[in-house]
Amino acid sequence: MPKPEQPRVSVLVPVYNVERYLSQCLEGLCRQTLRELEIIAINDGSTDGSLAILQEWAAQDGRIVILDKPNSGYGASMNRGLGRARGKYIGIVEPDDYPERSMFARLVRAADRHGCDLAKCNYYEHFDDRDVPNRNLAEHPYRRPFDPADRPNILCTIPSIWTGLYLREMLDREGIRFRETPGASFQDTAFVMKSWFAARRCVLVRKPLLHYRMDNPGSSVKTADKVFVVCDELADCESFLRARPERSERFLGWFLVDKWGKYRWNYERIDASLHEAFAQRMKGEDQGALDAGELDCSLFQPEDRSAVEFLLEKGPSRFAHDHSETY
Repeated sequence: MPKPEQPRVSVLVPVYNVERYLSQCLEGLCRQTLRELEIIAINDGSTDGSLAILQEWAAQDGRIVILDKPNSGYGASMNRGLGRARGKYIGIVEPDDYPERSMFARLVRAADRHGCDLAKCNYYEHFDDRDVPNRNLAEHPYRRPFDPADRPNILCTIPSIWTGLYLREMLDREGIRFRETPGASFQDTAFVMKSWFAARRCVLVRKPLLHYRMDNPGSSVKTADKVFVVCDELADCESFLRARPERSERFLGWFLVDKWGKYRWNYERIDASLHEAFAQRMKGEDQGALDAGELDCSLFQPEDRSAVEFLLEKGPSRFAHDHSETY
């Protein structure tokens, strides 16, 4: 397939040591019913056979562009891809996942029809023996465009960066890029959150269009330098939001709800020896938001509201003692 003169979509594929799954991902992209796309594969210094696989596929399909660089992390890879992209829209597919053939045709059609900055779909949770539909967006209207600020609780959906189609002009205008902290995580979460803040018009597609390979749920974070990564990413999101007062007024309450949810997710995965230190960070931020009159506890689910109140009243040491595994 020759390279299109002007691709409709630039699909970014960050690659690092994924030789086991990479061909399935590339096959899914090359077989898309939307032909006017470019596939930008950023090889982040892989030490397995990933680069060779990319080269084999690129020799067969001129739409595949390989950016080969030394290892510098996810954020740097994604920014390199964004800088190379030519499409009207940006798509992102992880190299161990794979799309339905109609994924980008459906997303482009929905975004074009309604003049949207952002389009998202549902996805399948992919296991070795089955696919399970995840209706992540079910609480929000399908096929009817809306301003995310009119439904700010959409922040509380799973970020799923790989189910989105992002208008490149919006990303450039708003300065939405990835933080390049070496070895960090949650950078995809911040990218999606900023896109919700910035988009004035979005549309949701009901059908699951991507197969997301599930991670090992038993993994945990045991090093202190990783514990607070989520805090740094969300602090960057909060700065981005507060720099846009008209959006902050509508999003901030739900941002604080979603931040608590992401902190909860992180708390449940870090080693128990680090719980008190993380709870101390949580308490400081929640107390500051409460004192500023910005923390609206009525927006929280009852279980989370009780946990917030317990932390603020009893303190981080008691919180960590009484919530040794989860809260």
